Amino acid sequence: MMPSSQRTRLEDVAREAGVSRITVSRAFSNPDSVHPETLVRVHEVAERIGYRPHRRTRTQASPQVPARHQRIGVVMPNLNNPFFGHIGQSLSKAGLDHDVDILVLDSYESETQEQVAVKRLLALGIDALIIAVISSDADYHPGWASRLEQSGIPVILLDREIDIAHAGGVYIDNTDCGYQAGAWMVRQKAGNVLVISGPGDSRVSIGRTSGIREALGDTPIRVHYADFTMDPAYHFMKEVLSQGDVPEGVIAVNNQIALGIIKACLEAGLVPGKDLLLFSIDAVPYAEVFGYRISCMKMNTEEVATRALALALQAINKSSPDGGKVIVRAILNERIA
Repeated sequence: MMPSSQRTRLEDVAREAGVSRITVSRAFSNPDSVHPETLVRVHEVAERIGYRPHRRTRTQASPQVPARHQRIGVVMPNLNNPFFGHIGQSLSKAGLDHDVDILVLDSYESETQEQVAVKRLLALGIDALIIAVISSDADYHPGWASRLEQSGIPVILLDREIDIAHAGGVYIDNTDCGYQAGAWMVRQKAGNVLVISGPGDSRVSIGRTSGIREALGDTPIRVHYADFTMDPAYHFMKEVLSQGDVPEGVIAVNNQIALGIIKACLEAGLVPGKDLLLFSIDAVPYAEVFGYRISCMKMNTEEVATRALALALQAINKSSPDGGKVIVRAILNERIA
């Protein structure tokens, strides 16, 4: 790292990377014209020695090279999850509407892959990052966060809130989702309710389960903290049913958990929505195709995407982003047989 009292210059990057000054300039102004391996090396050197290109260098090309669109990187934790898949799709569409290049990558719920995805996007010269991180744990501090802060690239958090420097965030109203799920169970007169949630230290889990508890009041409730994926919910529900301990109502904190519950019920000869009440926070895709009418909270993924893109563009066009927190409410979708 260059001394803080000495401003790092483009020439310093060129010397350290072993390339010409014009190659470094093109790596930031027109990265598509630079060989991928060279592009990665230039950005890694720039990051290491603390070089920050002028905003105009990154967003405007020379008269001989057409000015490129603003470029926004997007990282989703699991594009197979319809919630994140729909957001990625909506962001791509919104980018076309606003003449912005949207680059979407999947981190596969892996901290290592998340790090790789962000690194690749940095090498491609993004102007902002929209990311749903792999974990909403309060203690999650990803290694890439400080690098983006040093590079002056704004970060917009999506769905999962963590304590890092960022220019804004768009989140689902998780407490309200939980409250409406619990209130639905009360209206169905469920005598006892099982809640299968994500990790206990996840802010999403905390918000949704606290809302459920508030709505259920005196109704007997049992909360099992697992993960936001399908398999742990399936194995736990299978064990519950094998013991003959069938609850009157089950609330799945997301759609992947709901799929695990449905799988366990079917193996036990039970029909979800008929033999026991099932509510999913997040819609279960194509459930009705297979004859299951599952009430849920329907997330407005298009609004989430639109708000996130607006925050990113606002941050790009400000020298000192103010940030902002946008809360999007879900809509109750009752499916009663």
